Amino acid sequence: MNRLFSILALLIVATLIVNCKSGSSSDDFTLTPPRDSKEVYTENAKQIEDYLKNNYMVERNGVITFDSITSPNHTNEQALIDNPNLRSITVSNEDYAAFSVTDPYDRSKIIYKYGKSADTVKYKIYYLIINEGAGEKSSPVDSIFVKRINYSLKNERVISDNHPSSGGFYSFPHTIAELRGLVPSPLRMNTGERQMLQLIKTSTEAGINPDGTMNYDVSTAGRIIAFIPSGLGQFNIGYSSLKAYAPYIADLTLISAFERDHDRDSILSKHEVDPNKIGQTLTIHDYFSLDTDKNGVPNFLDEDDDGDAVPTKIELMYKEENGRVRYYKYDAPQLKTCGETPRYLDINCRPYMVDGEWVYPTK
Repeated sequence: MNRLFSILALLIVATLIVNCKSGSSSDDFTLTPPRDSKEVYTENAKQIEDYLKNNYMVERNGVITFDSITSPNHTNEQALIDNPNLRSITVSNEDYAAFSVTDPYDRSKIIYKYGKSADTVKYKIYYLIINEGAGEKSSPVDSIFVKRINYSLKNERVISDNHPSSGGFYSFPHTIAELRGLVPSPLRMNTGERQMLQLIKTSTEAGINPDGTMNYDVSTAGRIIAFIPSGLGQFNIGYSSLKAYAPYIADLTLISAFERDHDRDSILSKHEVDPNKIGQTLTIHDYFSLDTDKNGVPNFLDEDDDGDAVPTKIELMYKEENGRVRYYKYDAPQLKTCGETPRYLDINCRPYMVDGEWVYPTK
């Protein structure tokens, strides 16, 4: 990791640790000085391959566990490396860290900018798809409800408040409201696990019980087992039975996905991307790379996409004949007030007030 991202990450982690320890969390975090990510991955790759050669998977009534081929419980089960369903994929580190700065246009306000991980390692992740799922693929910027069980390579379950046994609500990145502390923040999932969830689908039947847990059709929920290098996981932060720099196993069941509007500008985050890419399979980098006003804040996290000091939400607004306020869809032709570019993306199409109403220049 580069120096900037490392410093930001350490500050964020330190905050998380303080917050967790001040509450009722059972997690016991151990922060270790950062090492070179390529060096760590070289070690992890060998550890994972050795594990696959010397361990097997047991599935009974939907419960998956792992054991060594030298265990007295082992009979004729094949080693994981010989499982015909074992696949691999090569991915990059897709982490970003948020940091607060003073708004240059209003020094009484705080805005958030983002630092991208400079980790250039190409990581190989082995995985087994247990169930592809029958619902929908989630977007990288959706919030998701996931049943998440992690194991160390010693086959010890990782016990953590961040892995609720009944499943939990995960989101990345935090919404503006969450960063400002206006609403509770959801759980955080490591980048390697988030990327593996792109390979499966949600359940077709899911609902929320009165106690906040999810009720879902197990037979239609996507489930994947992934062997995660630490560079895409906890890296230098050990907790529970998972040591710093140790690879681990993730057993992930994707129950449901929820579309988000991260900056509350009335445009779903999944649509705040290069228009030519909408409908394609995207990564989180595609969303962070669209920054119309070049202020270091991607559009899906920017309350004023074109930087004209008029919030995007206002530029989408219109009134019906009865005076009721409505908002145009992000690609509505009515937004092309000044030209072919929608007015909320055109700094030269700035509205002005006349008798308390917003008026736009015309073509």
